[in-house]
Amino acid sequence: MKLLRTIVSSLAPVGLLVLQISCGGGDASGPGTVATKIAAHSPTAVTAPPGTQVTQLPSVLVSDASGNPVAGAPVTFTVTSGGGTVTGGTETTNSSGIATVGSWTLGTGTGANTLAAATGSLPEVTFTACGTGTHTLGSTLDSQLSLTDCQFSDGSFVDFYTVDVPTSGTYIFNQTSTAFNTYLELVAATGTLIGVNDNFINSDSRLKVIVPAGTYLVVANSFDANAFGNYSLASAASTAQVSNCEDVFLLPGISTPQSLQTTDCVSNGFYYDEYVIFLKAGQTVTVSMTSGVVDSYLELRADGASSFLVNNDNVDATTKDARVTYTVPVLSTPTSGFYIITAASKVAGATGDYTLSIQ
Repeated sequence: MKLLRTIVSSLAPVGLLVLQISCGGGDASGPGTVATKIAAHSPTAVTAPPGTQVTQLPSVLVSDASGNPVAGAPVTFTVTSGGGTVTGGTETTNSSGIATVGSWTLGTGTGANTLAAATGSLPEVTFTACGTGTHTLGSTLDSQLSLTDCQFSDGSFVDFYTVDVPTSGTYIFNQTSTAFNTYLELVAATGTLIGVNDNFINSDSRLKVIVPAGTYLVVANSFDANAFGNYSLASAASTAQVSNCEDVFLLPGISTPQSLQTTDCVSNGFYYDEYVIFLKAGQTVTVSMTSGVVDSYLELRADGASSFLVNNDNVDATTKDARVTYTVPVLSTPTSGFYIITAASKVAGATGDYTLSIQ
């Protein structure tokens, strides 16, 4: 699996994607002091539907050589591509050295929109807005990556699509192309990464996810820098249970009926299902496995690790259920990243239905 792109691993809520930050030094001045630096104070990349206003307004911080904020410095916000418009294009920094554009409405076309913020002769700070399309769940959309699309910091082109999931359940997203090696991601409305895939079959990508109802962001990307061409994006609900050691990505807030089967992963005669969940530093997750058939067993480990962080085979003496709770450390390792949930039975060869819940 490809390493997570910086843009996605540091996501804020949908509509707010961090691409890059530009800053520099120079000789612009404000009242009583000399401004030597202008830097982004807000994320430098956002997403929004074409023709609409961005919800996170671009802002910059102007400071002097000692890093102190400069008040009263004039800042100009100018649309440099995409055909959008701004209000409050000429602002002055407040007492904290911050200036914010009044509004930014994107152009009506898809692709990248850019906005430059400048003061004096200092190098500009560039903000990028990526117009989002809409993908209808259960449909196939034909599109293309092009030279006018947004680019991640690694040089790969990307399209963004919002998709509404009406009910909690299992869903499959596919990106196929004969022109380039695809790379597909799904992101929650909170900005939480759900899953990534770059190599399902040949150059195609596939994500199987179990998520609550809500609005999500589909990220259609290429594995390689500067690759472009036609692709198809398709999605569908699925009733198929987890099987054959497939990667299935989860988001907290779900409860899903599954079963241990002879087609599942197997180790030393024990059948098990594995699930992948992205957890942030400081986040607490509770995983429950309930069954009236199998004696439940759960493990949680960091992706790539051989030993588990927590495990459980009995919530109490009266049931066959299992539950684990884990808080991701903030400073020590492992921290933010993918974690693996293993759902199994204490009894070798045992099969049967169970319910997995994530909170």
